[in-house]
Amino acid sequence: MREKIILLATIAAIALLAFVAFFLTSPKSIDELKRSVAPTASLYPEAKAVSDVLNFVDDSSNAVHLSEVSDSKWVLMYFGYASCPDVCPMDLGKISQTLHKMKQKNDLQVVFVSVDPDRDIGKMNAFAKGFNGGFVGLSAFEDELRTISKKLGVYHQVVAAQEKAKSHSHDEHSSAEHKHYEVDHTTSYLLLNPQLALTAILSSPHEPAAMAKALDEIITTLR
Repeated sequence: MREKIILLATIAAIALLAFVAFFLTSPKSIDELKRSVAPTASLYPEAKAVSDVLNFVDDSSNAVHLSEVSDSKWVLMYFGYASCPDVCPMDLGKISQTLHKMKQKNDLQVVFVSVDPDRDIGKMNAFAKGFNGGFVGLSAFEDELRTISKKLGVYHQVVAAQEKAKSHSHDEHSSAEHKHYEVDHTTSYLLLNPQLALTAILSSPHEPAAMAKALDEIITTLR
């Protein structure tokens, strides 16, 4: 009788441990995931198909679809420009820090998209890789760039040239004005799943530790 009780107790203990293990390791529901990664990341209720507009150019002005560089990985996209005086370098630096903290970093491709193709094509990749050797730099010509931006819900807008450019002669002024303009742009990071559907947005403040945790959770849960 004693042996039977011990056997039953052992079976019950094993069943309880299996239940606890299943509960702790079972994937989060979407609602649970949303709560877990908020406010660092905002998940779309359903991933938004955007692959049809993700047509870019590389530094040689060759056409490149995002799928050619994503290699079936998740993609974190950042829109900015190489001559951005402060925000872009700071944000790209934070993304690099985030990658170093991630467990799932090998499943993520970071893509810098220049919103200033006139000045950046030819140096986008070098600019992006200056922050992390795994980053990729792309852009698109203005009409295509507007189409991409509209589909993804991001924006960019050239602002007036700096006042110091106006002190030059007429010919010099025209050239200087072209060189010294700045571009307002979205500073959120966009997360696309391996099917290149828009899955989440990471808004400010961009804290590397929090972003690494959120990205790891999203990638692990939504594999």
